[in-house]
Amino acid sequence: MKIGKLQIIITALAIVAGILAVLVFSGVLPGYGGSGSKNRVSLTMWGTISESAFKNTLIDLKKSNIYITYQEKNPSTFEREFIDALARQKGPDLIIFPSEMILPEKNKLQIIPFETIGERLFRDTFADGTELLLTETGAAGIPILIDPIVLYWNKDIFRNESIADSPKTWNEFLTTSQVLTKFDGSGNIARAGSALGIEVNVNHFKEIVSLLVLQTGSPIIDSKTLKVKFDGMNEALRFFTEFSDPQKFSYSWAKSMPESKDAFIKESLAIYFGFGSEYHSLKEKNPHLNFDISEVPQVLNGKLSLTYGKFYSIGITSQAKNFAGALSATQAMASKEQVQKISEGAFMAPARRDLLKEGTTNAPLQTIFKQAIKFRSWLDINYEKTSEIFAGMIKSVYTRTKTEEQASKDAKDQLDALYNQ
Repeated sequence: MKIGKLQIIITALAIVAGILAVLVFSGVLPGYGGSGSKNRVSLTMWGTISESAFKNTLIDLKKSNIYITYQEKNPSTFEREFIDALARQKGPDLIIFPSEMILPEKNKLQIIPFETIGERLFRDTFADGTELLLTETGAAGIPILIDPIVLYWNKDIFRNESIADSPKTWNEFLTTSQVLTKFDGSGNIARAGSALGIEVNVNHFKEIVSLLVLQTGSPIIDSKTLKVKFDGMNEALRFFTEFSDPQKFSYSWAKSMPESKDAFIKESLAIYFGFGSEYHSLKEKNPHLNFDISEVPQVLNGKLSLTYGKFYSIGITSQAKNFAGALSATQAMASKEQVQKISEGAFMAPARRDLLKEGTTNAPLQTIFKQAIKFRSWLDINYEKTSEIFAGMIKSVYTRTKTEEQASKDAKDQLDALYNQ
């Protein structure tokens, strides 16, 4: 059979595009202008990452004739604003979206086909955990940043109790929290060693419970079948809620306390679990706070060493009319050179393996990089609703209306119903 000239040209172009993709994502090329190298490409991009983090990258893209107007959005309203904008045909061309938006908003994004970035190249280029973006035909986006949960600890409080370092295992964490927790004459908590046990005033309670479960090897949600996997939840619930039980030696937190982040800033809390990106906000809100950042505790002699984390990706929206231009911009921003700049600006870890391997000289970021390599997450179908389910599960245990087993079973049933709608 004779092959037509047009088919030969198309095949050749596909091969060239594939080679360029490999070179860009592997870091050999810093990014390329694509169609933007000749004709100006104008795009809009939304996200919740600070605009200053993208400043230098957007300047660099203009050299390839790619002009991006970035709008920084409020994280609490971003998803709803994005959905509403698409409904009014006023949506952006690109979005920088967190991992909890992958499952609910995947149908509003244009899949980047495996012909552009193959599955093997994706997995070789980006950190473990980001494969949640992969579909049967391609990727829902290209990951650029990872924001893991880390442990913040007040060095002055630790020093005053002759404790030299942060706890490395949950056994150490338990005993350290007991030593650091102080009570007043009425038996009320005067200073908390740690903030666990309750949902109403513990920042990131769902993420903390998630990391406890994930450390047992349970994925919470199977990424392929979307089945709920709660193995390890009973023990995680039991451990988490012990810290709010006045009858236990581990008692360190109560509903009367302020939000955990505020308590840490005001130095009435010794240990705080937060995202790595919160480092600068802690510094800004209390410049005199003497604290450090460490990896989260692990299960003693456990098979897995990991933490929970979220990651941010670049997605091409369904309303982007210039897919080729949007893809060129995405590839350029996901290049090694640009991800490094964005990572430094956002104070988050890069999602690229090569940059994680190279590391950083910034001491706090070194810990964030290490935790990023170990991060895991799960496909959240509706962040608000799943948070409500986790909150109800926790509350039912510390109020003693349910056992850990019953609370876990009921929450699993609710999640099953949510994922099967």
